[in-house]
Amino acid sequence: MLTNTLNGKTDRSANRTGNRLLDADKRDLAWLDRAHTEQLALCRELEEIADSLPASINRQKCIYAAKALGPLIKGIHHYEETVLFPQLQSNPDATEALGPTLERLKFEHCEDECFAEELTDALLKLGSGEQVNMEAVGYMLRGFFEGIRRHIAFEREHLLQGVTDEELAGEAN
Repeated sequence: MLTNTLNGKTDRSANRTGNRLLDADKRDLAWLDRAHTEQLALCRELEEIADSLPASINRQKCIYAAKALGPLIKGIHHYEETVLFPQLQSNPDATEALGPTLERLKFEHCEDECFAEELTDALLKLGSGEQVNMEAVGYMLRGFFEGIRRHIAFEREHLLQGVTDEELAGEAN
């Protein structure tokens, strides 16, 4: 497990999702499936917010989504980049194409996390009633949740298809 150290204290927040159910569970493929399900549920909430603009904004939903967004995205990416991707690459059956694919996914993670930070700020402003450019926020919301949905679909259909926890742990064969 990767941890950050600040002032001599260990910070395990990088691997937290902000979701109590996910943070309490063992991290394996079943956990990742539940985490993807949580991300998709958040995408549905973000879509509802986008659909409500500009006149029917649920401010509480905006604040909830803003608080959930960053930790959930970062927690899942942390697991994928520090556990899942290295295990997939160490599999003797991994193809040469896997390395560039994982690098592309890491780059997408970075983009998604930066986008999530900007979106968090916009959602907090919406939730607090501050003036925002509604058209721009709607565009940001749709761009973000569609990108996350595509990313999850790719991982599920191409990266994780047929993979088991035993294979990832090197216990297969």
